[in-house]
Amino acid sequence: MGLARVLVAAAIAVSLPALVQGAIFTSHIASDAELVAMLSDTMFVAEGRIGDRGGAATFELDLGQDTAAPFTAAQYDWQSGTVEPFTLTYDAVTSLVTFTLGGVTLQYTTSWFDFDQVFVRTRAVNEGSSVAVSDIVIDGESVMDQSQAIGNGSDILWIRGAMLDNGFTLAGNAVLSWTGAAPTQSRLAFQVKIGKLGIVSTEESSWSGIKNISGGS
Repeated sequence: MGLARVLVAAAIAVSLPALVQGAIFTSHIASDAELVAMLSDTMFVAEGRIGDRGGAATFELDLGQDTAAPFTAAQYDWQSGTVEPFTLTYDAVTSLVTFTLGGVTLQYTTSWFDFDQVFVRTRAVNEGSSVAVSDIVIDGESVMDQSQAIGNGSDILWIRGAMLDNGFTLAGNAVLSWTGAAPTQSRLAFQVKIGKLGIVSTEESSWSGIKNISGGS
């Protein structure tokens, strides 16, 4: 059996239409399973979620290597339909990551440095709810695409071509909206994931699933 190793992204990108502007390319990934298959590691992730809208029981903003156990978190009282500008920066000298939204700043020092991809994930579970991340700019270059989910749905925007290793600033606008009672926990949320594409062996069983992603496996 061959031992050739193949970039996971190459298998997926074949079937994905891409928007191109300058050096930045964008496309959309259909599911979390595909995203997990593509990434060797999530280097760090910033998240905004509905939580309990500023209550003490849980958090609404978080930053770290994993949203399941974030390094740091904070409260935020989301207002439906309000545009919330945010920034996510990485300092390559200090390895400090800073996530700022609505006057709240979170910081995390990452041990990783070798990353090359941006993924913006949005998720809206409840009917009548939606979340959008738009007006994305990376180091002054506009990303002419957005991630938007309308209940019950999700979307993952894949941004590639930006120079990330030497430090970067990503800015954007997030809007969480709902009708009636507000959703709770992560039923309305967005994430900005910074990572590196994975490499897998053709001998691994997961490869067959990745090859058939365009067919919905």
